[in-house]
Amino acid sequence: MMKAAIAALALVATASAVPALAQQLKPEDQVHLRQSTMALIGYNFGTLAAMAQGKRPFDKAEAQRAADILPKLAALPGRFFGEGTSEVPNVKTRAKPEIWMNMDDFKKKLEHMQHEVAMLPQAVASGDMGTFKKQVGETGKACKSCHEDYKFK
Repeated sequence: MMKAAIAALALVATASAVPALAQQLKPEDQVHLRQSTMALIGYNFGTLAAMAQGKRPFDKAEAQRAADILPKLAALPGRFFGEGTSEVPNVKTRAKPEIWMNMDDFKKKLEHMQHEVAMLPQAVASGDMGTFKKQVGETGKACKSCHEDYKFK
């Protein structure tokens, strides 16, 4: 019980330090962190999408693990689109400059994605494949709406 409390406290402390940390990071480090976070989001969401599309057998335990981590991951990348990160010498990025020109719209789309992702754990836990598939679809639409406007292919 004590170990769980200490681990929870460490997680909260780390999560609350991320905004301050992002302000201190060099632009190239912010780009690398957002790319890493997006890759982890893609990996975990890809697992759910493959299950929802029948390309992979549904494994409730694996789906729940992916769904549970996604809200935590989705909370991170927005902090790493700081000033000076649209074009960093010697760092490739697929983030379009339009992000920084339309930051309010970008943040709105990011928040919508975070909202949809936050509903995934409950959709998996329900055990209802219709609910699961619908929520995966809504989450995918939220991701795509941002990618269409703000990500180079």
